[in-house]
Amino acid sequence: MSLRNIIVGIVRVICCILFPYRSVGTENIPAEGGAVLCSNHLSMVDPVHLILAQKKRYIYFMAKKELFPNAFAKWLFHDILGAFAVDRQGNDKEAVAHAIDLVKNGELMGIFPEGTRSKDGKLGRGKAGAVMIASRTNAPVIPCCVLRKDNKLRLFSRTTVVYGKPMSLEELHLKDERPDLRYASRLLMERIATLMEEHR
Repeated sequence: MSLRNIIVGIVRVICCILFPYRSVGTENIPAEGGAVLCSNHLSMVDPVHLILAQKKRYIYFMAKKELFPNAFAKWLFHDILGAFAVDRQGNDKEAVAHAIDLVKNGELMGIFPEGTRSKDGKLGRGKAGAVMIASRTNAPVIPCCVLRKDNKLRLFSRTTVVYGKPMSLEELHLKDERPDLRYASRLLMERIATLMEEHR
């Protein structure tokens, strides 16, 4: 058993006690093959709950570079949580290229399309990065949502993670001759909003 699996197992036990969670729709996560998992974003713990709420896949995440200030942080976020740094202030082509390579190699890429945490729990406008990666890799997009009481992470208060049915490139109109990434992103966010409403 790898060190990562041991740590994830320990975190799973701790979270079950302090920050309990339940999962819905894990059958919608493909067992293999590249895919882009897209969720709303309420707190810094969201990636942990997305990892723990399903046991099928290792999930890679883009994370702001400010989370990697030292060697310990790099070990925790990169080696254990599968995160890699992205510069949100500019067009970080290297990070995007890495994400595309991961999906092309059959990995599951987790992205928060809003680009930042929601302060009021409302779903914000999605950026086009997630659907762009899907378009370039011919990978399905899995809409997802994280739900909490009053949209706040609290001790002993349960988090619900809902994984929706994969959206194909055709469904997102990414197979068009000139795909409109903004339109595709809007369709994705509408699906995430629907999941949020259906499972509140």
